[in-house]
Parts: sequence; C-alpha cells; structure tokens
Amino acid sequence: MRSSLLAFLVVGVAPSAGRLLHATRHGLVPDTVTSNVIPMRKHIVPSSEHRSSVVKPVYRRTADVNHPANLTNVHDVYYIVDIVVGNQTLAVSVDTGSSDTWFVSDYFECVRFWWQGPEYKPNCGLADGFTGNLSGGVLDNPPFVRSYMDTTFVSGYYGFEDVTVGSITAKNQRVGVVNYTFWAGDGLTSGLLGLGYPFMTSLDGAEQNQAPYDPVFTTMWKNKLIDPLFSIALSRESGDQGEPDGEVRTPEGSYLALGGLPPVEVDEESWARTKIYGVDAIPEWMFEQSDLGLYIIKPDSWVYGRETEDVTPAEADQGAVTTHGLTTNTTQFPVLIDVGATLSLLPKGLVQKLYAAFDPPAKYLSTNGLFFALCNATIPKFGVNIGENTFYFAPEDLLRQTARDPSGEYCRIGVTDVNGGPYVLGVSFLSSVVAVFDIENTEMRFASRTKY
Repeated sequence: MRSSLLAFLVVGVAPSAGRLLHATRHGLVPDTVTSNVIPMRKHIVPSSEHRSSVVKPVYRRTADVNHPANLTNVHDVYYIVDIVVGNQTLAVSVDTGSSDTWFVSDYFECVRFWWQGPEYKPNCGLADGFTGNLSGGVLDNPPFVRSYMDTTFVSGYYGFEDVTVGSITAKNQRVGVVNYTFWAGDGLTSGLLGLGYPFMTSLDGAEQNQAPYDPVFTTMWKNKLIDPLFSIALSRESGDQGEPDGEVRTPEGSYLALGGLPPVEVDEESWARTKIYGVDAIPEWMFEQSDLGLYIIKPDSWVYGRETEDVTPAEADQGAVTTHGLTTNTTQFPVLIDVGATLSLLPKGLVQKLYAAFDPPAKYLSTNGLFFALCNATIPKFGVNIGENTFYFAPEDLLRQTARDPSGEYCRIGVTDVNGGPYVLGVSFLSSVVAVFDIENTEMRFASRTKY
C-alpha cells in the first residue's frame, strides 16, 4: 500500500475508484484515457453478401504436415480505421488475431479458387490500393504469403514505409504489399492492421520458419512513442434495430486507443485482470514453445441460463430480488480475444446449453450453417467470469437482429459452437466491454461498458 501511494505522489496521478493498478516505468499507476485515440467505423455487410470467414493464419509444421487452426468466423461486421502509408491514406480492418499490416497494391490480381467454375467472376471485396513505390524499398526475399483456413490467401512482397495510425508514426515500418489474392473483403478496406505479437509474423510461407519482425504496434512502443498497451472499445450499431444493413456507421464510442484507455464510460467497479498465455496454451496448434503470439486468456468460468425471481411479498416491498436458474460451468480453457471475429466460438457442450436456454430453443438452419432463434425469442443470460467479475453478453449481441435468415423471422445467435479449439471471444463479447491489451505486464484487463 505504501509503495502504491508513493507512486501516485511521484507521477501526480490520482487513482480512479475501482480501477486496477499496473506496473510501468513510472511505478504502479491506473489506466488513464489517452489522447492517442482513433475512432473506428463500423461496416455491416448486407445479409445477401455475407461471406464465410476470413480466418487467421496459424500453422505449425510438424513432420512435414501443416496443422491449421480451426478459426471460423462469419465475417459480416468490420471495424475500420484509416492509416497513412507514406503519404497515402488507406482504410484497413483492425485485427487482434494477426500481426502483419498489409494492403493491396494499386494493381492486384483477384483470382477464383479451384472449386469455382470458369464462369465465376472473382470479386475479392478490396478497396483501392497503394500506388507508387515504398520509400524504404522492398525485400526480394522472403515473399509475403498468408494462407487462411477458408481457402483465402494473400501473396506479394515486403517493403518499408512510414505508417501513421492516428497521430503516431512507425518510421520505416515493414509492411506487406499484396498483388495476388483470393479474398473475401467488405468492399471498403484495402487490408489489415494486425495488432498481435511479433512471433506471429514468423509463420509465413510453406516452411513457417522465417525470422519474426516487429509489427506496427510493437515498433511504436519500442520507440517509446506510446506506453506498451492498447485498448479497444467496440460499439454496436446505433439507432433503430430496423435500420438497413450495408451501411457504414460511426456509432458512439468505437475506438482504438494507443497507450491508454478510450474516452468511453465504464463501470469502474467491474475492472478485472487476467494473464496472457503463450501459443502453447492451445493444444490444437501443436507449439512446443511458449512464445506470446496472440491474446490468449483462460476465463475462470462461464454462466448461462434464464433467471427466475423468487421473493416473498415482504422482500418485494423492500426491493429485494433473488435470482435462480443460472448455471456456472467451471471448466477452464484458453480463448483468443479477437476483434476480427464477429461471432464468439466456444465449446459445443457449453454452447448447446446456451441454445437450449432460449425460449423457444435455438435451432440449426442448414441453409445458413449456423444456429438461429426466433427474433422475438426470450434471450437467456450468458456471461464469462474473469477474476471476481462476470461480464455478460448483451441481449442484442446474443440474438443479432441485423443478421436474419431469408424469411426474416429468425435471427443469428452471436455465439457458435465448435468441436475443438482454438476458441474465440469476438465482437459479440467485446461490444459490452473495454478491453486493455497490456504487453508490458502480459495481461488483459476488462471493464463493463455502461449502457450506450
């Protein structure tokens, strides 16, 4: 307690009620709102254009066999920021599930895949690309190659250029320039801004063993341009649920904050922290080393069910409510925190309990390949316990009114079941919290957003 107080006196920072302290070069301090805040635009792809996932390239080469991670995501929601590459502004999707920053060149070849007939006209859904030359030159070797589990891929070359995100510039940053691809984009972005660890940049090409390099965010904090953390606040679409999709909106409070917190309101008493684990925490990846690669955590437990009230008249007069009907599953397993995933992917046994708790129960629609429930169904509670706090999914994220079947009567569930890892907490979870990615302390912190 004495050392904490001394730290506040030294740096002149007043602690916020309920806010966790973390170690920095200034001592123990709370997270503070940063001026390095980049608003994010949200793009909802129309239902008629929903494509299968763009998943992250995670491979482990063992005995000459590639073992891909089974990351699946219905990619109908994109969070977009503008970055400046040299003197050109490009729109890119923000992604905490990969590490490279890449974009297409002004000329790139969009190709069809082998299972698409010769009459198929490729449409990669990528916006205008980078024109001209990179000021720092290009690398002849290795090439830039990323292969994805839904059969999409990007291919091109590495080069060096200044990259600015918000007001922070990574000088002579290594980037990927794509000139050949089979992709499934949203039509408005030219590439990705990867915010993962350097380790993930080594998993490139057929051999998966090139030397890693520092991605954009790593370059920024190593050069002391920002503190070594960033935070994300995602807001769901604003306005009436009946708004047409396919629009680009800037909803209240969607931010990428570099070096601190975004300017959104949170429940200060809800802050919780948890360790970030190495890539060996996910057995399906078959890594032997414990390098930090992506943002992997192990929640303490999961809560689901429909609450029922059981109070006596006297208790009711005093405003007391006792809730029953919620079940806690204490099985622990690793999950990725991934802003690039629209849905959350969790173990089949857990998610099937959630589906059954809808009234009427959710059902599988083979035409869509996912579980849906009637759009007016009673929505159960579903939450994840981290530390001593439970973070509940919002009802509108559990039953997504903007993602309907062709009849319009059924809405998509924001959590989908998978038979094996890696598991993911995506946008359907992140829309209810502020998430802090703290590299210096190898931990994540979460706080519940106030209602917006």
